[in-house]
Amino acid sequence: MGVTYETVQVRNILTQGEPVDLTVKVDTGATMLVIPGPLQEQFQFPTIRQETVQYANEERARRDVVYGVQVTVCERTGVFEAIVEPARSIGLLGAIVMEALDLIVEPRSQGLYPNPRSPDLPMADVE
Repeated sequence: MGVTYETVQVRNILTQGEPVDLTVKVDTGATMLVIPGPLQEQFQFPTIRQETVQYANEERARRDVVYGVQVTVCERTGVFEAIVEPARSIGLLGAIVMEALDLIVEPRSQGLYPNPRSPDLPMADVE
């Protein structure tokens, strides 16, 4: 599968600020939502902990994890924790967001879409 990019809306749910558009790389192999450092500077999401991250080249780093990141994509909205990457210019949309919002990546078009099993609302598997 090729690389997929999407534009999402992001805002700080805690301050009810105006949303901004953020380009994200959609990566089914990544776990969490990642936001660029400049977006963190703009929104001042509260830091809730630090976490060790591992990159594709096996390098590791310690990064802040913030809370209250409201993401809207494909007409679905959720509130998530995010890792702050100081030097990134675009975000990264990982599996946690895709699972919570019940989104799939369609390989042919390389687009992000609501799961066809649940076109109107996200569906969660509970057992």
